[in-house]
Amino acid sequence: MDQRFIRSAVFLLFIPLLVTGCMFGPGKESTKPIDPPPANANLDNATPVGAGQEKKDDKQEKTTGVELYFKTNNGHVAPYTLNLPASTGIAKEVLKFMVKEGPGVSMLPEGLTPILPKGTQVKALNISDGVATIDFSKEFLNYKEDEEEDLLSAVTWTLTGFSTIDEVNIWVDGKPLAVMPKKKTPAQGLTRKDGINLEVAEGTDLTRSMPVILYFMGQLPNNEIYYVPVTRMVSPSDQIGETVMNELIKGPQYDSGLSAALDNTLAVNKVQVKGKVVSADLGEQLLQYGKNTASKDAIQTIVLSLTENTDADKVQLTVNGKQSVAVEGEGTVSQPVARPVFVNPNKS
Repeated sequence: MDQRFIRSAVFLLFIPLLVTGCMFGPGKESTKPIDPPPANANLDNATPVGAGQEKKDDKQEKTTGVELYFKTNNGHVAPYTLNLPASTGIAKEVLKFMVKEGPGVSMLPEGLTPILPKGTQVKALNISDGVATIDFSKEFLNYKEDEEEDLLSAVTWTLTGFSTIDEVNIWVDGKPLAVMPKKKTPAQGLTRKDGINLEVAEGTDLTRSMPVILYFMGQLPNNEIYYVPVTRMVSPSDQIGETVMNELIKGPQYDSGLSAALDNTLAVNKVQVKGKVVSADLGEQLLQYGKNTASKDAIQTIVLSLTENTDADKVQLTVNGKQSVAVEGEGTVSQPVARPVFVNPNKS
């Protein structure tokens, strides 16, 4: 499994070990030439996932929901959906809402803040063959050292949320940026495989590990629950579905400020991926919200986590082989549950 993530972000986790004599190379730089964006690249061909869900106000202005990534009140990077004016080239336009002291500030609930440095501008965004080359102004580099990974994660996960973008290259003032200036994190060929909100499972040997992305819960000051993707390094396994479920059940790290929706005694009977559907047969511990009922948050974190780590877009849940599962506020669910269009929709 090819993961730039293991050769760059994980290197930073080894710094304490380096002091004691374990030697690893420097953060990985791009292994392929950094080419300028094609002259014929189209700036207007990026479509946000779920962009068909447009609506009109009284002035007939069209808006579309766009999932952007912001800093949370507990220090993570998490998605939040803003309803923004629909336009061509929207991938370029939306990033200004992620700039500190920019137009996005007034649109966010308390507890979420923009992450791009103040004054950052997008000078150009070219998209070709799934690769977005984004040219920022010099203000993009005015970040604190401990913000470097979060900054790259927010940009990468926001842009790869568009159906036409799989990979991101970062330029500054018309020149390609091989690595970020402070921690030397690679700034070319960025994908979701690089991870987000990185952590390491207890007892994991980082030289022999793989990433899984898990969704846990955070809470805003207004008590609104939101979901946070966390990349956890775990021991390798070819049973990706069962590994995801087992790590999800373990819950977040104790000092993360996040919480789990699943009981830590939940049994995982079987998880199997068939095409676009993951089948997960779990124990009766899933039904602990009320009388033989599963909570919405439990179902949501399972669906988000399993679909994030596989090619599936739906999850068929069963409890000890029984296909009908009672879900809080939803009645009985017997059909596969689809991944939501937006992880944290705007509820205002």
